Amino acid sequence: MVNDIHVGSIINLTEFSPIPSRLLIILNNSPRSMTKQGKTLQTIALLCHLKETNKDSAPCLVVAPLSVLQSWRNEIARWAPSLRVLSLHASSANEQHKMNHELSESADKYDVVVTTYDMVTAAELKAKLPRVYFRLVVLDEGHKIKNRATIISQTVRKLHCENRLILTGTPLQNNLTELISLLNFLVPDIFTNFDDFEHAFDITNSRINKEAMVQAEKVLDLFMLRRLKDHVEKLMPKKIETKVRSRHCRFVL
Repeated sequence: MVNDIHVGSIINLTEFSPIPSRLLIILNNSPRSMTKQGKTLQTIALLCHLKETNKDSAPCLVVAPLSVLQSWRNEIARWAPSLRVLSLHASSANEQHKMNHELSESADKYDVVVTTYDMVTAAELKAKLPRVYFRLVVLDEGHKIKNRATIISQTVRKLHCENRLILTGTPLQNNLTELISLLNFLVPDIFTNFDDFEHAFDITNSRINKEAMVQAEKVLDLFMLRRLKDHVEKLMPKKIETKVRSRHCRFVL
């Protein structure tokens, strides 16, 4: 039997200690080949930490795209085999009903519930999930809720949980409304004013308030743990940029 990873060997908990439990985004800009050793493994270490330090039986919920659902199950089985995992995904209505019944009746028997964004918005599970209390809700590829008007964005905001974590490798673009949407999920009682962010920065309308941008950056520093490529792979050579100047010509190939 492989022992569970020790949380201290994967993450330095001092990075998390000054940050309130609902206020953390991990941005992963690591190479694609390193993804499984990056944000996923760090999150599994956090799941182990929560199990070790909390005596109650509330499970954690991981919501991920279908394309990485099996990867989450494999990585948890590999690095934390003692974690009891309930996988919620099925195409048939009958199987979905059985899974929903298992979640309703036996949620406290599991440490981690892993599901997909499609299942979260499915009619039956959409009604059951808000009735379960989760120790932690993790949104993998969390930029999916950057538009607060979408069904998935509205659905995950109804989940009952103590801690919230967003994992994303996709940068925010075009306007600060996408940023405030993520922060609103993390701390809905604080980030309520979307208009100020929307008017401060909007590339599509050539509108940029530099002072507001500075303030937004300061706010984001309180909530974000960012991992760059050189943080993940120390042996990766530095990026070399070469500028080649040429004379103007009539034809450009």
